[in-house]
Amino acid sequence: MEDFAAISAFVRVVEAKSFAAAAAQLGMTPSGVSRAVSRLEEQLGARLLYRSTRSLRLTDDGASFHARCKEILADLAEATEALGYANRKPTGKLRIGVSLAVGRTVLIPRLAEFERRYPDIKLELWMCDYPYDLNEEGIDCAIRVGELEDSSLIARKIGYLRNVVCASPEYLRQYGTPQSIEDLKQHRCINYVFPNGRPRQWQFETPSGQVTLDVEPHMLINDAESVIQAVVAGLGITQAPHMLAACMLDMGKLELVMTDTISTGKPVWIVYPQKKHLSARVQAFIEWVRVVFEQTNEPGKHKKPLAVVAEPERIRA
Repeated sequence: MEDFAAISAFVRVVEAKSFAAAAAQLGMTPSGVSRAVSRLEEQLGARLLYRSTRSLRLTDDGASFHARCKEILADLAEATEALGYANRKPTGKLRIGVSLAVGRTVLIPRLAEFERRYPDIKLELWMCDYPYDLNEEGIDCAIRVGELEDSSLIARKIGYLRNVVCASPEYLRQYGTPQSIEDLKQHRCINYVFPNGRPRQWQFETPSGQVTLDVEPHMLINDAESVIQAVVAGLGITQAPHMLAACMLDMGKLELVMTDTISTGKPVWIVYPQKKHLSARVQAFIEWVRVVFEQTNEPGKHKKPLAVVAEPERIRA
């Protein structure tokens, strides 16, 4: 059976809940749509729909067949779009999931560049810090930080949130510059506190290995961006992901200290539902955001190494 037109008509009838509405959408007559569905039932040797003058509902066979047909048609549309990706500009709505801090400090400052490159993509950012299901929320792809739970999602590592110690020039003039991990005990440490009330542990890379430190906080704040703002205001010193502090570092409002202890930090992933073909707009965003994270981690005056980029893989615990 190779009647894709009849399959498309059947799926449209089910979704429109009437032959007349489906016919209007397909540019056909209701009788033409009815004949196409009847032809499909004859080829399958099974009834797909119960019809009456007042109602239209699926049979059990029809429900199973509709679910598979909908997937097949979606795959066909994605395959067609992917095939033309290199020859035309990506278009349509793209819904992206990202945490508040990464969205505000890494993505949004660069989105003008993305829009110039892909003016026909309409972005929708889903910015939140609580767990969510991509399929349930209709999200095309998401940026996630840290170890990933076992899932059917596909994951691609695009970098790390490398940890740096920084303070404002005014703070360093007043309190001095720490030269070692031990020196931090004498400083006014500002730390992030997780929703469960647990303060963030600071991590350092040393010649003898990784060191984890539970700092004695001068101030605790439950918002990562506000931690940076407090440090810019000269209220203390902190360890934070470099990407969150990069803007203030570039502006000279913060300075790096103890650069020989920069730690790798948590991995950053782009994740998306498993599909045979990615849409052109999702491919475009993945390629663009990977470069964003690479550039944010380029070596330079802040001594930060390049992000590590990996091939796509399934998420494993």
